[in-house]
Amino acid sequence: MVYAGHISHVVWFKPPWCEQIQDKEIQFYVGKCNTTGCIRTTCKENYFVSETLYCPEEKLENKKKVKLTVLKIVPNRWELSCNDREPASSAKQGIKVDIEIGTSLSTENDTCTSDQSENCDKIRCDDDNSSQHTKRLCTEELMKNSNSFSNNDIITTSKNLNKQLEILHKSFCDKHFILDIDLDFFSTQNPFKVMYSDKIYGMLKDLYRFDKPKNLSDEEISKCTTGRQKQLSELKAVFYNIHQDRHAEIDHPSKELILILRDALFDKEESPDFQLLHDAGCTCDDTELPHHVSSEGQITLLVSAVQETISHFHKPVMITMARSSITDEYCPPAQVESIQEQTIEMLQDLYLEINVINDYDNEDENVSKS
Repeated sequence: MVYAGHISHVVWFKPPWCEQIQDKEIQFYVGKCNTTGCIRTTCKENYFVSETLYCPEEKLENKKKVKLTVLKIVPNRWELSCNDREPASSAKQGIKVDIEIGTSLSTENDTCTSDQSENCDKIRCDDDNSSQHTKRLCTEELMKNSNSFSNNDIITTSKNLNKQLEILHKSFCDKHFILDIDLDFFSTQNPFKVMYSDKIYGMLKDLYRFDKPKNLSDEEISKCTTGRQKQLSELKAVFYNIHQDRHAEIDHPSKELILILRDALFDKEESPDFQLLHDAGCTCDDTELPHHVSSEGQITLLVSAVQETISHFHKPVMITMARSSITDEYCPPAQVESIQEQTIEMLQDLYLEINVINDYDNEDENVSKS
C-alpha cells in the first residue's frame, strides 16, 4: 500500500510483550528493486534485514517515503496482572494508558473533517483479579459525562496521557486513516512453540540463527542481507531434498545438526511438513516470535487500553480486522471468538454505529469492517 501511494504514515501500537522493533519514529523508502523486480525497503531494522527485504536507496525504482511510528501500549495495572506469568520489568516502557472512568473524563471538539485531505494513513494494533476493577468506555458513560458527545468528539483522559498521543493526534487531524486491528495484539501464540518440542525448536533456532550486521552502513547491511539470503536458500534446498528423499545426501556446513533434526522429525511423524519447518525457521532471527497467551483479565485490560488509545483520534474511514487464528494460529484459536466479540463491542461503544462485514471461512479468516 505504501508502494502504491496509498499510505504515507504507519503507526504500530504493539502489546507489552512485543520487542521486534523498539519504540521509535523512523522514515525510509519502499520501492521496486531494479535487480530482482521485488518490492523492497531501505529500512535498516533487523526485522526487515533478517527477512532479506533491505535494498539500498539507489537500487529502488518508483520509491515512496513512509514514516513508521512504533509505540508500546501498556495498560495501568499490567504488571500486577502478569504476576507469575512474566517479569514485571518486561512492561515498564511504553505508553501507560489510564483506563479508569470517572471525573477525569472530558471531551473536546474535533474540528477536523474527513474531506480535509486525500492522504490515507494507517494506525495498527497488532498481541486474576484485574478484570473486576476494569471497565471499558461505553456509550452510556460517555453520554453521562458529556452533554455534547458525538462521533466528531475526541474523548480524552488527561491523567497519564503520553505526549506522543497528542502529537499523533495533530499529525492525523487532517488526514483519512485506516484502523487495522490484528486480534493477536490481545493474546499472542507462537504456533511453532506449540507445534514442535523444545529440542526441535532449539535446533531450528541454531540452524536459522541471524548474525546481525556489525554496523548500519549500506555496505554492511547489503552484505548481511546477501548472506542471510544465501543461508535461507541453502536450508530451503536441503529440506526440500529431504522431503523428496529421507536419505538424500546433505551438503551443508551444519550437516550433523540437520541429520539429528531430520531423525527427530521422522520419529515424531511419518511425513513431516518440511515447508512448514522452513517457514518456522525463517522466523528465528535475533528475536523469537512473541509468545504471550493472555489471561481473560489481561485481554479485558488490553481491549480497554486500545479503546482509550484510539479515542484520541477522529473516526477512521475504515476498520480492518484479522483473526490470525486459522492459517497461522498467532491468535490462540480457543480465544479468538471471545476476543473478536469484545473488540467489536468496544468499537461499537466508541463509534456508536458500525457496519460489520464478515469476510472469512476456513481458508480466509480476515474480518473487515466499514
